[in-house]
Amino acid sequence: MLVSAEPAATSVSPPLMRELEVALASGSAQRRTDMLHRVTDLFIGHAPQLSDGQTTLFDDVMTRLIGHIETRALAEVSTRLAPVSNAPAGVIRRFAYDDAIAVSGPVLQHSDRLSDADLIEIASTKSQAHLGHIARRASLSEAVTDTLVDHGDMQVATTVAGNGGARFSRTGMSKLVVLADGNDLLTEAIGGRSDIPPHLFRQLLTHAAETVRGRLMAQAPLEAREAMRQILADIEAQVGASTVSQRAYAEAQRVVHALRQDTDQIKLRIFQFADGNRVAELVAALSVLSGVTIPQIDRLFHAPSFYGMMVLCRALGLDWSVAEAVLRVRPNSPSVASDLEEAQREYPCLSAASAQRLFRFWRVRQSVS
Repeated sequence: MLVSAEPAATSVSPPLMRELEVALASGSAQRRTDMLHRVTDLFIGHAPQLSDGQTTLFDDVMTRLIGHIETRALAEVSTRLAPVSNAPAGVIRRFAYDDAIAVSGPVLQHSDRLSDADLIEIASTKSQAHLGHIARRASLSEAVTDTLVDHGDMQVATTVAGNGGARFSRTGMSKLVVLADGNDLLTEAIGGRSDIPPHLFRQLLTHAAETVRGRLMAQAPLEAREAMRQILADIEAQVGASTVSQRAYAEAQRVVHALRQDTDQIKLRIFQFADGNRVAELVAALSVLSGVTIPQIDRLFHAPSFYGMMVLCRALGLDWSVAEAVLRVRPNSPSVASDLEEAQREYPCLSAASAQRLFRFWRVRQSVS
């Protein structure tokens, strides 16, 4: 059944319904397309006055039509329905899951009829183009941004980081900061946010290029610039931050080199090195196990945030007891006890696959920076 074209009417329009049945039975794609446009016009023209029941009737009719329509026509309807607050929910969901981004993009970016559950499922299963449109929504919950960061590429990460309406969990923001190491665009997008925790902002600035630091300083509110200057001064005073000499690392590398073929033995020795505060051997062992250079591991180890080192431990499949020992000997942590408590909560929640993907992104950035 279909609602009458009269604004206040609630009666069924038999002539239009008969046309619908003829269009569906005729097999003519053009006739179905024409009918879909007419129904869409009718819905949009009276959307503010329609009850939930009447909207459901439109949903039923339009759903019957869109299964037989070409992509270009569906894209046009998607664009028209996306900003309508009471658009037919079934049709919007059908469009949102469409593989054709011309169809799904408008509703993913603009429709309020999609739930967080819908957005999370789409972000977990669809293309990067789908994620890119979700990342541009006017508002995004922490649950959705967590999924975008976990499944998105660098372009998606940069888009969502620059979205002022996006909210981030502490974990999501920490992951973004790890990804930003070596990426100027992402660093600037994160650095321009007002909700980045101080210790993560410090890590972001530590690894930011001078040009990016300058732009962030210029964009910062006047009242925030002095604090930023102090952070930069502290960073300069701790250049390199490493407490280990190159000579110590060279010797440690020789010690660990003999174990390079025995992964289980290296994992055991990592715990022993951390427990004994033997930082040079610990970093060398992590380097061998991960295939990342000692300077890169040293950089993670001495970062202001524990998160990068936690991701590395999870990606390598280390048990929490080993990861805890590694995190416990990190220097420069603002609050070791607080960091360890947070890491213990987050470690089992960070999947090995997610950690490995995040670490691969970081590793690629290091190789080209």
